[in-house]
Amino acid sequence: MKGGFFRVWLLLLVAGNFWWEEAVAQRFDWRSRIDDLVYKADSLSLVSQQTFHIQKFLSDDRPIRETWHYTVSEGRVVIFEIHYFVDTIEYLEVYYLDRDQVVCTEQYVIEYPAQQDDRIRWGAVRFFQGPSVKQFVTMGTVPDEYSRLSSYDLWSRFKSRYRELTAQRTLQEKNTKGAIFAP
Repeated sequence: MKGGFFRVWLLLLVAGNFWWEEAVAQRFDWRSRIDDLVYKADSLSLVSQQTFHIQKFLSDDRPIRETWHYTVSEGRVVIFEIHYFVDTIEYLEVYYLDRDQVVCTEQYVIEYPAQQDDRIRWGAVRFFQGPSVKQFVTMGTVPDEYSRLSSYDLWSRFKSRYRELTAQRTLQEKNTKGAIFAP
């Protein structure tokens, strides 16, 4: 009887240790999870992307046309992208989502000179865990007003952009349903 109890106890100890290692590995491997979500969203957006445009004005009253692309999976937005031009400069924002929460953002400023290839003036990729930036990578010379943004500022920017997207999707879906006439 003692030998059977010892074997069961040892089996539970080994199984528990294996489970614990798996749980710890998953908990600390947050970046692989985000990378997987980004890969899936990018792949899906290649085949099922929706597009719309919004006209806006800069502070000096110059008009710009924002082009929005978004992809939905299982009824939820998994990625959306906004880009617009001011003169020969393109501004690009990309947001990756998991259950309506941002997990990664990309922001680029790209110059299109007349005689050369385009070049990235600066860019930033930020990885979120909840409303906090957990890791970020920058390239080029990021202007001070963007490099000093707090997690809260970045989260608020996402929320503002996501509200715009949600409002526009509601309008688009309403327009595609067609008119219903009652006798």
